[in-house]
Amino acid sequence: MGGGKGSGERAMDDAAVDDTVTVDVAVVGGGLAGWTAAIAAQDAGRRVTVVERSARRPGWGNSVVSGGALHAVLRDPRANPAVLAAAITELTDGHADPVVVQAWAANAARAVAWVEAQGGELMSDPDHPHRAKVFAPVRVTEPGMRHAGFGVTNFLTAQRESFVRRGGRVIQPGRARSLSRDTDVWQLEVQRSGTATVGVRARSVVLADGGFQANPALLRRYVGTDQVRRRAAGTGSGDGLLMGLANGGVAVNMKGFYGHLLARASLERDDLWPYPILDLLAEVGVVVTTDGMRIVDEHLGGVTTTNAIAWSSNPAGCWLVVDDDAWQHEGTIGITAPNPWLVAHGATVHSATTLRDVAGLAGIDGPALEDSIAQVRDATATSPPRTGRAKLRKPPFHAIALVAGVTFTLGGLRVDGHARVLDDQSEPIEGLYAAGGTMGGLHGGPRAGYAGGLLEAAVFGLLAGEHAAGRS
Repeated sequence: MGGGKGSGERAMDDAAVDDTVTVDVAVVGGGLAGWTAAIAAQDAGRRVTVVERSARRPGWGNSVVSGGALHAVLRDPRANPAVLAAAITELTDGHADPVVVQAWAANAARAVAWVEAQGGELMSDPDHPHRAKVFAPVRVTEPGMRHAGFGVTNFLTAQRESFVRRGGRVIQPGRARSLSRDTDVWQLEVQRSGTATVGVRARSVVLADGGFQANPALLRRYVGTDQVRRRAAGTGSGDGLLMGLANGGVAVNMKGFYGHLLARASLERDDLWPYPILDLLAEVGVVVTTDGMRIVDEHLGGVTTTNAIAWSSNPAGCWLVVDDDAWQHEGTIGITAPNPWLVAHGATVHSATTLRDVAGLAGIDGPALEDSIAQVRDATATSPPRTGRAKLRKPPFHAIALVAGVTFTLGGLRVDGHARVLDDQSEPIEGLYAAGGTMGGLHGGPRAGYAGGLLEAAVFGLLAGEHAAGRS
């Protein structure tokens, strides 16, 4: 592993346009899922080509701008597989595919060990199970997309360099736009600059180019709205998903996404995303629409509440209301805490000594807001219910306009325990695989239950690469 660029890399990277590359395995996507699949297949002696849309090396997707935690439902990925499987099944209210869940749980520890064997530097935080295995150096939770020098970027860069040194081919930048099958061989059409294209013929194809969070049309179709703030890389356009569907695949658990609560001002200001997030504040406040009515049990957490905003009747008209106790405590937690970051960077936080007055400043129905908060205070809220404590008694009260911050979509192509794409009869489509954000079946449900994106990518990238290598 490791090492710098040499003449071999230049030769492999610069695939001639209007040419055809023939390999055993083609991988679409240069994130953790894609590079894991590529290395696993190459380790088995297969000829592999990786197609990566962005010119940025090792690839530009959510992996390199993530927090780097290889967690399993906020647990140590080396925990008992039965415990992990039960946790995601409960969190998704049974919507996770049992076959996918079992494959994920059974291979979680193995995938982490594989990353470490490949030279991945992982740190441990014994006091926080969800940080039992984190890529180091750890990326700072700050506004912007700074990624160079952090753990995931370092690891994937080394994987790419090792792959190329050993004869792997990288078509970058290159966007896979169509996929078809001729008997037992798959044909990818890859768009390079302008109208130039490269054809890639392979016995097996692994689709691992992420979700569809950067595709407004697909967001409207599946999530129900595109009135969101993307808080990650902009390359997840659903290309792999669409190619899989066009070849007989089936989409599953498409409504949910992983994300966090952001100030609506982040739609206009880049220094307000992907941080600060308002999840902790929401857990002790209320989230309402302009009619003053709550839309979710806020104590279920930021991912659930963020989805509830996107699924509401007015995604562009949701507000967070908190008291001053919350604003001075929960609001000050984090490197880029909402208090004072929001006001200091141009967001409006309405404040007033009464609920009626803060409602007037925000354009919220005052009597309805008072009634909603009274129900939460008195523990009589039923529609939606309220679990957990709330801080809604100490003036002044504060109101912040919200937007759903979408990191990546949770649904995707239905797969089996080997990451093979399944058709509408639940039969594998020979030679076609999906991993990471392109696959579905692990996350979802009414609470948008989320198992952890990086671990999913590592597990199913590994399974896809190994199985594709065996087939090829």
